[in-house]
Amino acid sequence: MNDTVLLLKKISNRMECNRNRSLKELGLTATQLDLLYYLYKHREKENTLSDITSFFGIQHTSTIHVLKILEQKGYIYKMPTKRNPRFKNICLTDKGLPLMEQFNASIAAVNRQIFSGITETEQEELDRLLNIIYKNLNNIS
Repeated sequence: MNDTVLLLKKISNRMECNRNRSLKELGLTATQLDLLYYLYKHREKENTLSDITSFFGIQHTSTIHVLKILEQKGYIYKMPTKRNPRFKNICLTDKGLPLMEQFNASIAAVNRQIFSGITETEQEELDRLLNIIYKNLNNIS
């Protein structure tokens, strides 16, 4: 394992820890917020369990667990999709939408802090390289 892989792991761990600490007073975890943020950013379209698991690259069972918790907390609801009533469209509730509108500004502020000292061009290059790494990981059997 090279230092880059370890550094990526350290960055991931630090971000998760910081986010969980700041979300604790709301009774949310970073994983739950990520899912809510996904729904917020994609609220103009239908979002099914398969859409979410595909986007995050996680198992259905993990997603189902997080969705159940968010539904119990009143942040999301499910309704049949227009394209196939057997599938459920997962939506933000009247409690979830304002929370995410508030967090949208906070997320932008955190991103500015994380990327301070990095030019827009450097950030685009970082995104490009990380996307290559992610695609390579998906090709490993």
